Amino acid sequence: MSDSTEKLDFPPRNDQGLADLPPVESPSAGFIVQLFVIPAVVVFVVILVWLLFGKLAGGERDAMSYVELLKSPSANWRAAHELASLIQNDPRLSNDPRLLGELTDLLNHDLEKNENPELTKFLALSLGAFQSLDAEIAGGRKVDPLATLAKALEPKQPAQVRIAAAMSLAKQAAHEDGKLDDPGAVKALGEAAHDGEPTLRQVAVYALGFFGGEGATEILRDRLNDEDRDVRYNAACALARRDDAAALAVLREMLSTERLNQVTNSVVAESEKGSKIEFLELEAMQSLQTAVGLGRLELARKLRAEITDLSRSGLVSVRNSATALLHKIPE
Repeated sequence: MSDSTEKLDFPPRNDQGLADLPPVESPSAGFIVQLFVIPAVVVFVVILVWLLFGKLAGGERDAMSYVELLKSPSANWRAAHELASLIQNDPRLSNDPRLLGELTDLLNHDLEKNENPELTKFLALSLGAFQSLDAEIAGGRKVDPLATLAKALEPKQPAQVRIAAAMSLAKQAAHEDGKLDDPGAVKALGEAAHDGEPTLRQVAVYALGFFGGEGATEILRDRLNDEDRDVRYNAACALARRDDAAALAVLREMLSTERLNQVTNSVVAESEKGSKIEFLELEAMQSLQTAVGLGRLELARKLRAEITDLSRSGLVSVRNSATALLHKIPE
């Protein structure tokens, strides 16, 4: 090799072998904790949280624990809201007479205290999430959810509680497909339908539309003259499902794009007007479809001209609905 080859310097050899390496010591207790115990605790917590959320998502959490929480001084509206969501998504809970009974009893108690309107509102909403009206409390004593919801509609209750009660009554009556005729509930809704608050009147009339009986029908006819447009329209759609001729004039307004343009001009933003008109026309025709499906044709025949005009609408949804309805109305 050339003399110019660089000489490589290696560290001197240590004849003592491994003598210069640090001595091997047993791991300390702290090291073992850091290496094994702490990760194990973290994994355990993760699994516990996963199981907890899995139960909540599957509706497996004991709903009665929510009831006990709602009875405690620390009760808040969030617990009532969570419970209503669980009931809504679990058929087993929504048909549980004991759970419905306990919530009915709790709502009745809260209506007397009137201390936390937000909590009371969600309790009232939770009663509408049930698929049954069979309710009992400890000892097998029966309670009446409809009577308690009617109580929640009394004028002394806050508006938000009254509106929630009307919404729950609407849901319960809808389950019965027009066969529910409860005098107490109908009377309470009728009084709310004359209340000075427009939103409450709208919801009360909407709920009455699902009740059967002449009492509900008479209140709906009266509300056709309400100063609030949406109250009138809710009453007209409910009467249309009954094929009641009293709704004819208001239905003609709802099926006329020109007239809807006029009546919505001052109350609806220009950007929302088209959607509002479309919604109202579809609602009116859907109500007539329900009546026609039951063999009730009087109103649909009298409104044939308006429906024919809508079958040429520029809105596809309106045009299709009108065409389908016309095919079901005999000449």
